[in-house]
Amino acid sequence: MSSKSESLRLLVVDDEQLGAEAITDLLKAQGVATRMHLLDDREELEKSLRQPWDLLLFGNAYDLSYQDAMGMVRAAGKDLPVIVMPSVDANRQPVNENDHTSQVMAEALAAGVTDVIERQAKQHLVNSIRRELRNLNYRRSKRDLEGMLAEAERRAQLLLKNSRSAVAYIHDGVHIYANDTYLQLFGHATVDELMGMPVVDLVHSEDIKTFKEFLRTYSKGNHEQSEFSFRGMRVDHSSFDATLQLAPASYEGDPCIQIIIQRQGEFNAELEAQLAAVERTDPLTGLGNRVAFEEALSDARTTAVKKGTQYALLFISIDNIGQINASTGLSGSDAAMLSIAGLLSAQFSDSSLSRFGDASFTIIVPAVSPDLISERAQQLVDAVASLLIDVDKRTVQTTISIGIAMIGETSPEGQELLERAFDAADKVKLKNKGIGNGINLYSPAENASQSDSALRELLEEAIDQNKFRLMFQPLYDTDDEQALFYEVFLRLPLGDGKLMAPDEFMPVAQRFKMDGRLDRWVLLNACKRLKAQLVKHPNTRLLINLTAESLQDPSLPDLIGKLARAIGGGINPLVLQFSESDVINYLKIASENVARFREEGCAVSISNFGTGLNALNTLNHVNANIVKLDKSYVKDLSQDENLAAAKHLTSEVTALEREVIVAYIENPTAMSKAWSMGARYLQGYYLSQPSEEMVVNNEDA
Repeated sequence: MSSKSESLRLLVVDDEQLGAEAITDLLKAQGVATRMHLLDDREELEKSLRQPWDLLLFGNAYDLSYQDAMGMVRAAGKDLPVIVMPSVDANRQPVNENDHTSQVMAEALAAGVTDVIERQAKQHLVNSIRRELRNLNYRRSKRDLEGMLAEAERRAQLLLKNSRSAVAYIHDGVHIYANDTYLQLFGHATVDELMGMPVVDLVHSEDIKTFKEFLRTYSKGNHEQSEFSFRGMRVDHSSFDATLQLAPASYEGDPCIQIIIQRQGEFNAELEAQLAAVERTDPLTGLGNRVAFEEALSDARTTAVKKGTQYALLFISIDNIGQINASTGLSGSDAAMLSIAGLLSAQFSDSSLSRFGDASFTIIVPAVSPDLISERAQQLVDAVASLLIDVDKRTVQTTISIGIAMIGETSPEGQELLERAFDAADKVKLKNKGIGNGINLYSPAENASQSDSALRELLEEAIDQNKFRLMFQPLYDTDDEQALFYEVFLRLPLGDGKLMAPDEFMPVAQRFKMDGRLDRWVLLNACKRLKAQLVKHPNTRLLINLTAESLQDPSLPDLIGKLARAIGGGINPLVLQFSESDVINYLKIASENVARFREEGCAVSISNFGTGLNALNTLNHVNANIVKLDKSYVKDLSQDENLAAAKHLTSEVTALEREVIVAYIENPTAMSKAWSMGARYLQGYYLSQPSEEMVVNNEDA
């Protein structure tokens, strides 16, 4: 916020009114006009999140934590920065670093909180608020621009396709595109007939000379005259008087010239408006048609992105329209559609209604929660089921299946939203053995394996609500049979109870820049498990895989230091593992951060080792403690050549006083060969499979 005219919409969750007012007073004193709303309970927060806010400041609430608040923000589809003010002790002094502040901060940042600041550090808090608002305004501006661009492109394409004017694109005097009106005007059946045809072929022979001169002048950059009156020639050799306008344009990224042809005296503005309305109206029901639906859906998503408002898309499928048509004919199916359209208009007068197809409708409902829209949808299902439809003195009945897809700030494009709602409606019939007569709310968890956007939403939910699972696979220490060393693996639960491995979801996480947050979640939760394990087994160690995002993070060593001190335990209880390719790609900062990790009492391992051109040279730059040989070295140790290469690399690494992990041991043969290599650690399914517990031989974990 840089101007006194700007106003900050501040939502504060806290039980200290005086403290909250002191913060707003300080903001106002520094030129930030602030509108604050103070609350301290879950119900009021849920209601308040229906309104637009710029920032959420979380202190204390009697019935919810900051994690709960973050989950509610995510569920509401809000891009809302959250700053946490940690609790203070009984003397109203800041909790010092030797207590749990560092842990609170680390956990909060991992949960997606933007900052953690003690409430006494008011100027620090104000500075953080200013920073987060700058970032928020940047994101909003970016979304606005993206939305404007998408909307402009959509409307341009829609206008082009449905325009009553004949529109074509030409390059070097020949056609490269034409809309339906243009084709109809000149009597061509398909656009293929026009592709490559010179535009002069559509001009009356008496006007060709002057048209060529007009086109030549325009093409040279003289756009003073862009309009030309001429006689057009149809395929059947008939002619008509028209006016042609030229304008610079681009088609599929390449520059071209746009032609707009208007028959003289054919249309006027009022007629165009009437025609436009007709083109967006279903003639049977009077509701919007598919064109109107697509426009409404685009508008809803744009508003959701710009203002953080949540919408719901309902796809309504008529379950037995085929039977009605078979028994009563078209009059019966028309009567059913009219009756249902009347119910929609009565129950969803606040919404955008469209007839989508011969047996389907769509509704776009503004400002709703999933629970509320599910309730309204079920009421509609019940109303249709009890509806008596008169058809020529006969009475017919029908039911509907409704699929619901929520539209929020991070929702995908319109076509995917429509597919979500359609698939959800289709599953109603699958669940009810083909009968339908129900509702289904699209769940990202049930569709994560088929949709990147659904997977992204599921990842967000798993981070916010701690739904990930950690698996632990032992590493056998050839030097110490009593050692307890486990590699940590992350798993994402899906709707069908299956677990998704990182190689399936990490590409999506990286694309949406979530990999750093995932790393923090793994670190914090693995450390919690480790601390509990150390009570019974003080020598337990964990090997934790992290991404390139964390390898480059200059703040990570400080967090690692705090975690290591909080954990306690033996020597190097934490071992951070990075892939060789990431280390090589970010060699300078990797060298610096690895040194800092070791200073903080944390060991470092390099996985997939040996794939680089000079793997040993990497160890000269990065002072790692351990390397895990790449799978290619242990793929087939029964081959003498492969075994020799693996032994040679192991001996070279060992000579540098680094320890070696040989993994992927799946059978007795691989085990015997791996044992002969001289590596410190052995790992694989033959020795032990990953488990949700840190299994200790002959003892409960």
